[in-house]
Amino acid sequence: MTKLSHKHLAASSRIRSAPVRFSVWCTARFSARFTARMLLAAALLACPTLTSNVLAQDSGKTDSVANAAADQEGASQKDNQADDSKTDSKTDSAAADAAAKKKKDGWIELKDSWKPCEFGGDGEITVNDGTITLDYGSPITGVKWGGSFDGDKGLPRDNFEIELEAQRLDGFDFLCALTFPVAKSHASLVMGGWGGGVTGLSSIDGYDASDNQTTVFQSYENKKWYRARVHVDQNQIIVWVNDQKMFSHPRSGHDFDIRFEMQSCTPLGLANYECKSQIRNVRIRRLKPSEITKPESDDDNAN
Repeated sequence: MTKLSHKHLAASSRIRSAPVRFSVWCTARFSARFTARMLLAAALLACPTLTSNVLAQDSGKTDSVANAAADQEGASQKDNQADDSKTDSKTDSAAADAAAKKKKDGWIELKDSWKPCEFGGDGEITVNDGTITLDYGSPITGVKWGGSFDGDKGLPRDNFEIELEAQRLDGFDFLCALTFPVAKSHASLVMGGWGGGVTGLSSIDGYDASDNQTTVFQSYENKKWYRARVHVDQNQIIVWVNDQKMFSHPRSGHDFDIRFEMQSCTPLGLANYECKSQIRNVRIRRLKPSEITKPESDDDNAN
């Protein structure tokens, strides 16, 4: 049997009493916290004003946070509205600048005075916001300009440029034949005729666009817009498609006319053949004296 000394007994006593002291310490600490909370609750119940102040302080903090969030959201909305306003202003300004430039350059948009040509067998025709849709005809569908060409207020018969955009939606033959005045006569720019691949003027000295000096072979894809520009002055006729020069032809010594079936399009008209097509952005302007070309001979055109 092992005997313990006084030192061992004292140490053993301290070890046994440690859990007791820790338990007492925890109980006292918990009791102090619990007592403090109970006293606070009692004070709040005994004094409604104090309770209201505490709640008001909490509510004030909440309202302050909410107001700050609302102010931030309002500022964000104002910034967004300001950005939208700037964007709209820029868009409006760009549109106004473009319109002013067109007016300054003398362009006249041709939108509101188109009438059916009434070839006989015409397809359906619709005009929507300046876009003209010509449906399949048997075989031709077309429209002509019903406005004036005489006097200073009318459209010019000579020394002018005319532009348009055209696309073929379905079919295979010419998407657009633009008939226009050449002084007292007329000519037609055919785009994609004779099966879809010929561009040229009909007619020059009795020869069609497929068989004269303006004949150009170019294909036109369906559902793709092509921009045509025709320059007519007292010396020559020049044609561009998508800003590429197709040809120029002198006027001196040549007779310009149109095929008999296009008579219904005079003095200014648009037609298609065995297809469905659309034409838009038709406009015309008078040439300035400085824009009138010098006389050109057939030999110059050949070169």
